[in-house]
Amino acid sequence: MGLSGTPMKTLLLLRIQREIAHFKRLPNTVRLLVISYFLRSVAYPLITIFTSAYIWQTNHDVTLLILYNVGDFAILPLLFIVNRWLLRRIRVNTLYSIGTVLTGISALMVIFYRSTTPEAYLFYGVLYGIGNGIYWANRNFLTLRHTTSDVRSYFTGLQFALGTIASVIVPPIAGWFIVTTNFGYETLVTAAFAILLAAGLIFQKTTFDQPTLTDNHQRLSPLWRRVRFLSIAIGCVDSVIYILPTVLVLQALGNEGVLGIVNCGLAILTAGVSYVCGRKFKSSQYLPIFTGMLVAFIIAGIPLIFGISMLSVIWYLTIANLADSVIWIANEPVIMDMMDDEAKRSQVTHYRLIIDREWFVDMGRVGTLVLFMGITLYNPTFAIQIVASISGIVACACVFPVLVKRTK
Repeated sequence: MGLSGTPMKTLLLLRIQREIAHFKRLPNTVRLLVISYFLRSVAYPLITIFTSAYIWQTNHDVTLLILYNVGDFAILPLLFIVNRWLLRRIRVNTLYSIGTVLTGISALMVIFYRSTTPEAYLFYGVLYGIGNGIYWANRNFLTLRHTTSDVRSYFTGLQFALGTIASVIVPPIAGWFIVTTNFGYETLVTAAFAILLAAGLIFQKTTFDQPTLTDNHQRLSPLWRRVRFLSIAIGCVDSVIYILPTVLVLQALGNEGVLGIVNCGLAILTAGVSYVCGRKFKSSQYLPIFTGMLVAFIIAGIPLIFGISMLSVIWYLTIANLADSVIWIANEPVIMDMMDDEAKRSQVTHYRLIIDREWFVDMGRVGTLVLFMGITLYNPTFAIQIVASISGIVACACVFPVLVKRTK
């Protein structure tokens, strides 16, 4: 055993050293992006999963969770436009830092202010969307500008893998901390805010390129208009992921401790998949993989239609989390390459394309959540059972025009 174990350890050590060396060959700006994104990934479960858990445990009303997320997604596109105005006056890395810190303000208000009216949760969501909009508008530009086509798949896979590793460690610790203490939510959201502050301050260590904002308002190409359909599709399935897993786990499987353990297990499952996909993915595989993952969301939700049980919830969580990881890893590098091509083809700025894409992603998100809300008003339990598959069906319908044009 000692003889076989030593070579295994040596191979593992060599693999780790090779990956570290590969990371160090990245430009300094890209390494800072990875570190800052990782820190936000550490804070992310605390300001999303457990904030949602707090809302559900306090009220057991899914409409409040929907309103919270509608407030976020509805304000996001507007903040991308506001951010363009701000960029004429403030450095991009400073705005990124401001947005990073502001994303924690809403979670602090949810936990400490504790007003439970529908209007209050809509306001909390809008507040989160303000920080989120500034954060993502600048993060998307920084990622697009400071990564190139030859490293984007690796960068995306590494980013997802590190984020998933954070999801292995943080949720179980946070969940059982909430269960075993009387001040768990308050402590965790304060810790999340401190981590977000660190993630923002890292960006003050160097200078990043400022985006070009002057645009000729030229009409975008037919190829880019097909990207809009893909953006709506990913928004449709993405919105449900923010609500349904937390509700299903707390309703069918247990408390915040179980919620943390479940997220940890799913993170372990997706960590390897994320990294391998990032290293092996080829852009020629994009559309089949993208469409296949949308179908996977439909399949994930089918058992829930027949009843919410331990098996149906585990099936949904496993399939949906894997599909969510793969679809974003496949999507991001290809869309960034298409943005580069479209900027040259139509003589428009990258920032205009970032705004345009965000509008259509959030169109899919808000549209699905409004549909979710409508079914909830009719029958809340039925809405929770059916929304997963419906979101996948609507997303596939959005991709259909792209598939038809591709085959002609």
